[in-house]
Amino acid sequence: STTFKVTAAYRYEVGGREYTGSRVAISTFSDNLGDFHQQLYSKLYLDRKNNRATAFVDPNHPASATLDRSFRPLVLLFQAAFAVVFGGVGFGLLFGARYGARKLAAEHELKTRYPNEPWRWRQDWAEGRIKSGNRFTAWFATVFAAIWTPISIFVALQVLPAFREGNNAALVGFVFPLAGVFVIVWMVRAWTAVKRFGVSTLVLERTPVALGGRLAGAVRVEAAVPVERELTVSLACVQRYTTAGRQTRSDERIVWQQDWTVARSQCQITPSYTSIPVDAEVPADLPAVNPDDGVSWRLQVKGECPGVDYASRFELPVFATRETAALETAAVAAADESVARGERPDRAKLDALGIVYEQLPRGGEAWTFRRGRHKTVAAMLTLVCAIWTVAIVFMLWLHAPLLFPIVFGLFETLLVWFALDLWVTEYRVTLEDRMLTVTRRGVLGRASPVEIPRAMVRNILAKRGMQAGEKLYYDLKIETDERTLTAASAVPDYHVAAWFARYWMSGGQPVHAA
Repeated sequence: STTFKVTAAYRYEVGGREYTGSRVAISTFSDNLGDFHQQLYSKLYLDRKNNRATAFVDPNHPASATLDRSFRPLVLLFQAAFAVVFGGVGFGLLFGARYGARKLAAEHELKTRYPNEPWRWRQDWAEGRIKSGNRFTAWFATVFAAIWTPISIFVALQVLPAFREGNNAALVGFVFPLAGVFVIVWMVRAWTAVKRFGVSTLVLERTPVALGGRLAGAVRVEAAVPVERELTVSLACVQRYTTAGRQTRSDERIVWQQDWTVARSQCQITPSYTSIPVDAEVPADLPAVNPDDGVSWRLQVKGECPGVDYASRFELPVFATRETAALETAAVAAADESVARGERPDRAKLDALGIVYEQLPRGGEAWTFRRGRHKTVAAMLTLVCAIWTVAIVFMLWLHAPLLFPIVFGLFETLLVWFALDLWVTEYRVTLEDRMLTVTRRGVLGRASPVEIPRAMVRNILAKRGMQAGEKLYYDLKIETDERTLTAASAVPDYHVAAWFARYWMSGGQPVHAA
């Protein structure tokens, strides 16, 4: 929007000596905060017509003068905020450079001492006592809020006069203060959680965590975690990658994820202490921690509590060790044995995942992966489509170049398709007489059933599917010599998806009561 600044040149006398000046007000910057500049211009315009004006002179330095000495608190607030923010950033960079240099020197020494044991390069990994990142998150939110808040206020004060003048496009600028509100809420919640639960510590039974082995240990909290029923634990292998182009962009891809719950009864909870057990298998065929490739492993623990919920995140030392090959062989044998014993997900588990199990009259089995199984994800994507539609209408209302609503419209078409797919797509898989039959009903209606004799199946895999935020879903893929067929999509539980893959691959076992 338009900013204003009054300029003038004038002469004045002090002690019989003539001086010239050009400073008009205390602040020398242009702005549009209120009508200060308009009123000052009107006053000086009349003074010029009268050929007389009042100048305020510094008695100790007569060459310094101004025509207006009005105190403007809002301008002072903005200048102070920017000085604090950018000055703080400067001091932070200096401190960070000094701290980073020391840390790099210590890390270089450890790398030289233990070149083939990267888990020893970090003290917490070497000791098997890993702190959560809660306090770092709170400080990061504070710094981000300190930078974003004055910017958002400044933008709001800039666009408000423009909107009052009839510039409807200025409404877009209010996105900044709206985002600022969410940033402040995020900061407050982060510090509230730190104050209530402190910093949690993951104590490992063994370090490093071996690929193909087990993650075993406990999360210790120096406070009560009053969950009502259970905590949710998530173990994930994550890869961060950077895409180059006009703008360099960093993003995150979940390579593998496993979720499970820990009942309150399994935890030790006292008024001043909580211990949460952690025990999970780590597949051997996944990448180890590798900063050069952006690969990391993390553990997240969450629990719903009265007031602020509990949440903690830990970075894990997961590496391939000498035992990995032997552990992988043992894990495959154990998985095959579990299928042979008929260890299947029970009906309650399948129902919770939106999967209906049936026993067919002739002894076969069927599973229906119902439509709309992921209502939260589908609803969120539908909301995004609605917001996208409003944005397109807004562009048309503002008479934006036609290219913009066309491009946005094409992108929204994809979003709508994905949203409809989540709402209406349904899979049905039958296993009978060593014949797999897959039927899909989607946006375009019901497709013809595909029958695949077990002898033609080369492999059945639980593969990485869609990712929604920090949640990974799995697709079940049937591979033959001629094609790869999707038998089910977006299964949220890795263990269940892996069980389906092994069970169907084995051709099915005698039906046990589920």
